[in-house]
Amino acid sequence: MGDISNRDIMQAITELGKKVSDLDTRVANLEKEIKQDIRKLDAKFSVLSDSVVETKADMKLLKQNQH
Repeated sequence: MGDISNRDIMQAITELGKKVSDLDTRVANLEKEIKQDIRKLDAKFSVLSDSVVETKADMKLLKQNQH
């Protein structure tokens, strides 16, 4: 096993730094995508719950009119 030079160490550190930077970028992009997906899911849930409430109200009125 040969000696490791300071230059080899600096090169390895530089490469690791680039990999960490790339990972940071990927994580940031994933966070943005997740936030967008959560907002979209929240909007869909709101629409669905509003529809369910409206349907239940209509059913209650129909039942009251039958009696």
